[in-house]
Amino acid sequence: MSGLFLTLVAHETRLQFRYGIYFAYAFVVAFYVGVLVWGGAYLPPALVGFIIYSDPAVLGFFFLGALMMLEKAEGVRRALAIAPVSASAYFWAKALPLTLLGLVAVATMAPLVHAAVDWPVLMAAVALTALAYLGIGVPIALHFRTVSSYLIGSAGLMMPIILPAFLAFLDPMPAWAMIVPTAAQLRLIMIGTGAASDGFGAAVLMFAVALAGTVAAIWFGLERLEKEIGRK
Repeated sequence: MSGLFLTLVAHETRLQFRYGIYFAYAFVVAFYVGVLVWGGAYLPPALVGFIIYSDPAVLGFFFLGALMMLEKAEGVRRALAIAPVSASAYFWAKALPLTLLGLVAVATMAPLVHAAVDWPVLMAAVALTALAYLGIGVPIALHFRTVSSYLIGSAGLMMPIILPAFLAFLDPMPAWAMIVPTAAQLRLIMIGTGAASDGFGAAVLMFAVALAGTVAAIWFGLERLEKEIGRK
């Protein structure tokens, strides 16, 4: 990593803290922890898996968008048009600390799951899910002008993206459902939390689908971002 990029990541981390992103996210995680502590034993394992799945989804979709809206209000994106910062550097400087934050949150919640946790599968699936929703969140955030309009409008845009994830609840999960990226993400998290059990071949297929979906989401997000701040 270049010194400029590391400086950008450090600056972005401080900015996220100043904007209250970490405090707001801590509140969300505390709510999830409360649900798992007091109700986890009574919840279906698949629902517990969905709760954990929704954590990086919320992180990528809403928190990144809110952050970009706040930057827009302060004129940060106008300054980026003339700054020597590429769309890729801008995105990854945000994505890395937010993804790490999501992983820490899941590592906090997973021990509360009343089943054996497959940590490698769970953390890999969470990282792919967080990055996918961060990629998706960029073009949607660019579509809105204010934080309030984003928080209201993005929920409607999120529904057709996240609804196919419920295919992961099919048991047994058919092969055609495994090629739906959001369904593959959720199913892998369910496997990681002990809520589902699939063969090695199925898991490899779903990881490939989830990875492809994440790459596509990031590519699309970067394309839209380059149109906003220019290609450098």
